[in-house]
Amino acid sequence: MWIIRLLHNLYILSSLNAAVEALPSFHIDVMWKPGCLAGLIWSIGNFSGIVSITVLGEFTGYSVTQGSMIISGLWGIFWYNEIKGARSIFGWLLSSFVALGGILWLSYEHVR
Repeated sequence: MWIIRLLHNLYILSSLNAAVEALPSFHIDVMWKPGCLAGLIWSIGNFSGIVSITVLGEFTGYSVTQGSMIISGLWGIFWYNEIKGARSIFGWLLSSFVALGGILWLSYEHVR
């Protein structure tokens, strides 16, 4: 997105220096700590996913790794209130239980 905005500013302003100056600040002095922490947590999660696939195999390990979507969905529902209404929340929870059941079912298929 940054490059698209830069190219748009360059087209409108006809000057690279003016186009760069028109871009919003990255606020690096404020955002470096939370950005580094988020990157570290993301890297740990990716590394753990690779280890789980290596240990459990692609069939089970990938399914367990994709179970992180359920955690993300729970954060979205209960912390960020992204889904409104009891019926919608119940439908999402029911779907996640079906997915979780599939993950558990696949885990029983794992042969060492």
